[in-house]
Amino acid sequence: MKKQIAMLLAAASFATLLAGCGASGTTSSEGAAGSTGSASASAETAGNAYENAAKPESITWWVHDGMKLEEGTDLWVEEFEKKTGIGMDLQIIDNNEYYTKLELAYASDTVPDTFDLDGAHLGTYAAQGAIADLTDLVKESGLYDKIDPALWDSLTLNGRIYGVPREVPSACVTYVRKDWLDRLGMDVPTTYDEFIEMLTRFKNEIPECTVPYTAPAMENVNIAQNMAEFFQGATLDYTKVDGVWVDGMAQDNMVEALQRVQDAYAAGLIDTEVVTNTTSACRDEWYSGGVGVFAYWGGNWGETLTSRVKQNVPEAEVVAIPPIEGATYLYSAPSVQVISSKLSEEEIASIFKYFIEYAHDGAEGQVLFQSGVEGVHWAQDGDKLVPQPSLSNPEETFRKAWITPWMSTNPLTVTDKNMDLEPAITESLAMVDAYAQPLYVFPVSETRTMINSDLTTTRLNVFARVMMGQMSPEEGVAEYKAQAEALGVSTALEEMNANS
Repeated sequence: MKKQIAMLLAAASFATLLAGCGASGTTSSEGAAGSTGSASASAETAGNAYENAAKPESITWWVHDGMKLEEGTDLWVEEFEKKTGIGMDLQIIDNNEYYTKLELAYASDTVPDTFDLDGAHLGTYAAQGAIADLTDLVKESGLYDKIDPALWDSLTLNGRIYGVPREVPSACVTYVRKDWLDRLGMDVPTTYDEFIEMLTRFKNEIPECTVPYTAPAMENVNIAQNMAEFFQGATLDYTKVDGVWVDGMAQDNMVEALQRVQDAYAAGLIDTEVVTNTTSACRDEWYSGGVGVFAYWGGNWGETLTSRVKQNVPEAEVVAIPPIEGATYLYSAPSVQVISSKLSEEEIASIFKYFIEYAHDGAEGQVLFQSGVEGVHWAQDGDKLVPQPSLSNPEETFRKAWITPWMSTNPLTVTDKNMDLEPAITESLAMVDAYAQPLYVFPVSETRTMINSDLTTTRLNVFARVMMGQMSPEEGVAEYKAQAEALGVSTALEEMNANS
């Protein structure tokens, strides 16, 4: 009972932090994300607001990914202000503190004008009326028609759009030390048995192999992205089956997935530190040259993982492989740029038109948001945009400011900003394009928000204990189902499906 009361108080506290945020006074899930009547009726007003939007004097922007301070964000801000005539108050916040600071900002009425949200938080903020409904602005501006409809579908809540995707989401693909395969006379594995044979031979026959397979498994419930070969379509998180939201960890395929993980861990094929591994620890292990297989993001990271390991092992070769039979590569849920609903309709339209739309204009603004400042981050060479050495590490090339150039939601319309991409980037992107499947933004559910922390802890705790052999997969799934039901997962699923 004490635990249930604490959960209810936590949920009420979060609702209070975000309450009263709607520009029109709407704070309930029905009024914000669950109803389209008033929003549709205001389409003409939104159109007028967009057409008549005045340039804002200044913008406050919070962000927790993209450029780092040492890469010259101060120079980027100066260039933005020079090009737009708009003052920029940019705050880069550590990923681990980001959402806590956002909640405190709502509580203290110091919310930034615009900020980004991931798929796990978008529905919650929309339901509480904390962020502006951008549907009519997106369509009136024409931005809707520039972006893949499937991407809009993946983040739309009850037919409404509350955020603009900054870039096309990436997906995790599996990277393998190709030079080790060649030394062993092995081909790229295509089945699970071949995959396990590869890991086993790496462990037993490559003297410098300290870790056959590493993963940041315990950081979150998206473990299926990082361990695709073992999960083979199973997931610890909520997922859709035949169009219906279900609890992934309670599905029949979870027992087999856990058995594969348990067997590989017992055989010493999976990093023994996987329970406490962070992504940075995994990357450092990989860079050292002692890891055989690492699943990580496609595109930019394909080149980074290759170049960094070569600094320590010049003869290293890295290849992104297609998923083995039965495995699934998963896109991340879209990260979106949102606008605070504490602003007036006129202010919301101004931020949208002169900041969000500017970042996707296909020209000057998009180049700035993608590649940074000319003469600092890139140089013009004929019709080519040539990235310059990184300010923080001159041995590496600066690749992006806030939008990955080759992951933009719409192509540049200017014809003199072509880029030559490293093969490691294009090859891993080819794997993503060919095989990755989308993740969708979770629909609104107050119960899901309320139980999320405890449910995540339960999922990861059971996963870790099964992996380490402290219980069988069947026992683990049974224990999880009982605990999840006690927390209220059935109610959360009912709400999610009602609001899909």
